[in-house]
Amino acid sequence: MQLTGRNAIVLACAAALCLAACGGGGGSGGISGNGLAPFPTEKTDDLPAGTRIDVSSKNLFQMGSGDSWQYTTLDAAGNPTGATATRQVTSGPDGAGHVSLTDNDGGASTTNYVVSPDGLFDPHPLGDTPANMANIIGGLFEYATPLYAIGAVRRHVRSGPWGADLDDDGIGESFRFEFTQVFLGFETLKLSPVFTLKGVAHFHNVLKLTLRPTAAGTIDRTITATEDTWFAPGFGMAKAQRATIDSGGAILEAAHTLVFSQGFVAGQTWNISAPPPVLDGTSIDVPVANNALVYDSARNVYYASVSAFAIDHPNTIATIDPAGHVSFSAPLPSEPNALAIAADASALYVGADDTGDVVKLALPSMVEVARTRLPLDSILGEQTVAGAITVSPVDPTVIAVSMAHTSVSPAHAGLALLRDMVLQPQVTSTNQGLNDLITFDSTGAKLYALNTESTEFGLRRFGVLADGLALEQTLVTASGFGGADFDTRALTFADDRVISGHTLYSAPALETSGMVSTESDCKQQRSGNFLYCFDVRGTNTGPARILVADASTFVIQASLVYTLSEPGGVRTLVEGPAGQVAIAYAVSDALFVSRIRLFTSSQLLAPPAPPAPSWPITASSTPDGQVLDIGIVHNSLVYDSTRNVYYASVPGSVIGAGNSIAIIDPATGQVTHSAPIGSEPNRLALAADGSVLYVGLDGANEVARFALPAMTPLGRTHLIADSFFGRTRAESIAVSPADSSVAAVALAWVNFVDPHHAGDALLRDMVLQPKRTPVHDGSNLVTFNSTGDKVYGMNAEAEDGLRRLGVLADGLAEELKVVVASTGILPRVVSFANGRVIEGGTVFDTPALTALGTIPGAQDCWPTRSGTGLLCLKGQSGQVLVADSTTFAIVSSPTFYLNFEPDFAKRLVQGPAGQIAVSYIPNQFFPPSIRLFTSAQLP
Repeated sequence: MQLTGRNAIVLACAAALCLAACGGGGGSGGISGNGLAPFPTEKTDDLPAGTRIDVSSKNLFQMGSGDSWQYTTLDAAGNPTGATATRQVTSGPDGAGHVSLTDNDGGASTTNYVVSPDGLFDPHPLGDTPANMANIIGGLFEYATPLYAIGAVRRHVRSGPWGADLDDDGIGESFRFEFTQVFLGFETLKLSPVFTLKGVAHFHNVLKLTLRPTAAGTIDRTITATEDTWFAPGFGMAKAQRATIDSGGAILEAAHTLVFSQGFVAGQTWNISAPPPVLDGTSIDVPVANNALVYDSARNVYYASVSAFAIDHPNTIATIDPAGHVSFSAPLPSEPNALAIAADASALYVGADDTGDVVKLALPSMVEVARTRLPLDSILGEQTVAGAITVSPVDPTVIAVSMAHTSVSPAHAGLALLRDMVLQPQVTSTNQGLNDLITFDSTGAKLYALNTESTEFGLRRFGVLADGLALEQTLVTASGFGGADFDTRALTFADDRVISGHTLYSAPALETSGMVSTESDCKQQRSGNFLYCFDVRGTNTGPARILVADASTFVIQASLVYTLSEPGGVRTLVEGPAGQVAIAYAVSDALFVSRIRLFTSSQLLAPPAPPAPSWPITASSTPDGQVLDIGIVHNSLVYDSTRNVYYASVPGSVIGAGNSIAIIDPATGQVTHSAPIGSEPNRLALAADGSVLYVGLDGANEVARFALPAMTPLGRTHLIADSFFGRTRAESIAVSPADSSVAAVALAWVNFVDPHHAGDALLRDMVLQPKRTPVHDGSNLVTFNSTGDKVYGMNAEAEDGLRRLGVLADGLAEELKVVVASTGILPRVVSFANGRVIEGGTVFDTPALTALGTIPGAQDCWPTRSGTGLLCLKGQSGQVLVADSTTFAIVSSPTFYLNFEPDFAKRLVQGPAGQIAVSYIPNQFFPPSIRLFTSAQLP
């Protein structure tokens, strides 16, 4: 019951109207004319005894930004009236828990609540009343948490002067207000054949307001409003029954029922025509306004630094057990922020932002042991503070501090090492990069740091010296595929690897090991081989998941929904006891109420075996042939004519089967998957003799080679990394037709560099040869000639340059470049057949690279396996052109796609006789797929 809403307004107005209708006069000298003694000024709160019921994990009173509920209105007999009602969050929630809820049942009214650990608090239960009356009534918990025992009656009574003379008899009226509530238990609520809510809390509420008039001949007038409500976990109010009458029996509000029909709640669209969304575990929201959070595995508790702006216990350390119970330390220096716990759990280090101190507290007593003031910035004249703290895993008296300014951006102010709380002299400067996030290696001999403030996003290794820190290596991870970005919040070390966001690097060399297919942060399980990761950026809203990935293969094993409504902003992930993680929402972000969510799920420890991927296969036809559409997520496609199968690279985002090679039967479209082969497989190249498959592993910045058909690993090599431009990946791969152990690789910068070409390289027996072509203006697409002594390449970014490269014992060397006439469409393929290079739809002779002719209307062409034929795509026409590379004549143009063909990257692969495959690479508008087209018009 929204006390300040429709019911309360009806009560107050009706009482005033009744009083006014009675007439005035008859009073004098402060004595009522009706002989009734005024109600005394009293406040009574009858709170039931007994154990209360913890519902913090249920989130019964969901009220997130933008939440709205629509209800069907039923009459007393349960028949629809044709009317609907809505409830909507119109403001908040803010950092202090203020939220406004508007209800239009019987007329629009808005209640301004305060959400706290104690429940749903209404500061003004009767809305706009005389000041005297408002002061007497004060605020009330409309719903108090933890809940009182089932069947127990909670009663609040307020009485006293109304605060005004309504009948002008010179004597003020008085009132008596009573609110009672009974929790009736948890129920199952079925709103449609497919929409059932479980664990729904049922309440019975009664509100009575009595006005005692003073005029002669008048009597008390009482209005009673009753309401039964049902609140569902993670959802809010699902149903309400309401009625209001006066003491004379008059119906002020006819009995009716509101039943939820549809809405947008917790970032999800809900409709009783479909089953409700569910979580994959249980959650407890702990309303602690925190700056940072750590977990003490020795004592099985979390520690949170509580903001100076917190309403409850500011400037303290909160100790939180896995059940959500909270205790607080004595007050600390103002604004405790960064936290770090010693590996042996002997000490907790705290950054105090208002003073610039680092404070060492003994555990578990929280007694201060020592404190050290960080340096004053000599240029800005400003006190630095601890942006991040990390403790050496081998010596609890050694810590590193990432210092920060509080008034400038970038904020980083250098790194410092403290031994026994003594600041060491070798302090880094901002000239050695911005190092916002820090972590020690397992030996304490190295410190790793990540820049999250500038677009360089450098990952750095520092040596830990007796007197400080010294820079040893920098790797640019600038934002791009797998790179860090401004939303990266995690840098940790585990199993000889640095985990930066969702990418893992081997230590100490900082070579990429792999990554999890997500845009957000990952942390490795404390004692196990799983990585726990957020599935979306902190800036995202709506439902959010914890991804559970294998730390060796980077394959996602489970995707667990932990919230239906992520508010969008700063959050961090902290592993707690086995089977639980904490998500901390810091006070530094004004987008949501600061809190800590404890999410518990057995699937964090033992994810259920993912079901085998089942890719949809749809058969259809065109006037020219038969079609099989395979809705498979993939990056690249090749055909193995020796074994009559297609191979497709499957990214790590596919749960259970990611980071694999899919083997596709051309006749049926059925798919099987290899074992995991490495992180984020992308480009594929097949040896001419079908003996080996080369795979670009973008997540590890590697190229790997596998023996066929068993997919036995035959080696892998890391591609180059540059101190300025960062890491590279394989943009295209070609295998020498004369030697399957030789491959050419067109390199591309992983980061957002334009142009992104990073040179062409040669692999001999998986060894990267030293001679490479220049960066930026080289060939993105490469192919060998028939003898393997030349590589031809095309720049598909800017200049339309076609190049001939000599294959040397130690690499590649550019021999010739010609600029070809631009068609306005960037080619997606370059190939070689019958002594000629085919680029896009144009044929060139070799070695002079003279243009011989163009296939009319062709966008990209591929040579057939035998003869002089070409298979070409014709834009979005849905046609494949069968052409001749010597006459440039089109032999046939069968239609493989009727109606509207998706307008995004596609590549053609010749399959068995009479079949082609068209690989559609996904974008934000179209799903990925492979179309197998079989036609008598195809070679």
